[in-house]
Amino acid sequence: MTRRLTGLLGACSALGLMASDAGAQEARTIQVATHYTEEQAAPLLACFDAYEAEHPGVTVEHQQTAYGDFLQTILTSRVGGTAPDIYNVYSVWVPQLAAAGVLEPPPADVAEFIAEGYSPATVGAATIGGQLWGIPTELSIYALVYNRKLLEEAGYSEPPKTWAELREIAQKITRTNDQGNIDVGGYAYGTSVAEGVHPFYAQMFAAGVPPFAEDGRSTNLTSPEAIQILSDQAALFADGITSNAIVVDNFASNAVAMQISANWNKQGWQEAFGDQFADTVGIAPIPTDGPGGTMLYSFLWAVDATSDAKEESWDLLRFLNTPREGGLSCTGEMMQGMGSLAGNSADLELMTANADEFDRAYVEEVTSGRAVTQPNIWQAAEADRILRGYIDQAWAGTMTAEEALTQADAEIQAVLDEQP
Repeated sequence: MTRRLTGLLGACSALGLMASDAGAQEARTIQVATHYTEEQAAPLLACFDAYEAEHPGVTVEHQQTAYGDFLQTILTSRVGGTAPDIYNVYSVWVPQLAAAGVLEPPPADVAEFIAEGYSPATVGAATIGGQLWGIPTELSIYALVYNRKLLEEAGYSEPPKTWAELREIAQKITRTNDQGNIDVGGYAYGTSVAEGVHPFYAQMFAAGVPPFAEDGRSTNLTSPEAIQILSDQAALFADGITSNAIVVDNFASNAVAMQISANWNKQGWQEAFGDQFADTVGIAPIPTDGPGGTMLYSFLWAVDATSDAKEESWDLLRFLNTPREGGLSCTGEMMQGMGSLAGNSADLELMTANADEFDRAYVEEVTSGRAVTQPNIWQAAEADRILRGYIDQAWAGTMTAEEALTQADAEIQAVLDEQP
């Protein structure tokens, strides 16, 4: 009999245990919903077993839903009265979920546990309007990723520190074929919404200007810094340094020299470059003329507001996120197994001690304080979709950067004005 049986069978099993042990606590089944596959979640599932052993009468079940369907599944399950007790959610979903009354704020002792064990930027990823909503888990951090060998072939031993240096290096590396198409791009973007918007946000933070106001009710998209960033991006397209045909996915085939990307790409690049990974892939702070910085986002453990096992759920989450003697927390072990970074500062310290240069560079963005959380704004996905559309128009040259961002600001502001 496996853990993945129905909640009813798990409850019956727990009741049987109670019958044999008068001292056992009331039977409880805690359902934990994540987007992680069973293989990815293996360390977590082992910890569920350990928790059950320490808490007779408690059964912990894992519900896996594909990432693309996860938010809708949460909302649908609540309408149907079948919501799990614990969710692992993307931080930008929190405003919508909190406004809908889906999430239960952490109790005081858990809030204190988070404040003491997590960095300010990481805590910020789980906070909306001053209210903390959960325990940060998986961190995604943006930095400049570059191909060491392509830079060395072009005569550069160090990555660029300013955008002007990046442009110079990228232009020298770019190679086109007889038809004028780019074979090797000095720089690349991607086709998804995030692959356009997240680098833009990261550059804004590096320039010292957050994309949105602190209260999340207005934007800074029409600031001189934002307009300059998009103008500089568009110039790469206008001058043939990059194009929509050469994208971030081409990095794995040595066809892209530089891009702004997140740490979760590591596993794919390791598979692509094999034993040449460390000699090929370099990480550096985002080039800027500003004070420096970048963006991170997080997933977080949260508890459903309708759960009848809130106390037990928060207790389980503390168990999963408390570093074990001499080792990582359960969540940290799962993150490490996936090549990702955990939110817990003690986990990050251990990960850094045992990390390669790639991971250390990304962790440094967090521990140095340069990384700032992605804006957890109202209807973030819709705002990002709008912005990506206008970024594309600036890249294509059909709008100036100022025109594109002015229009994007107007449409996003209309969305922000709808929030409670």
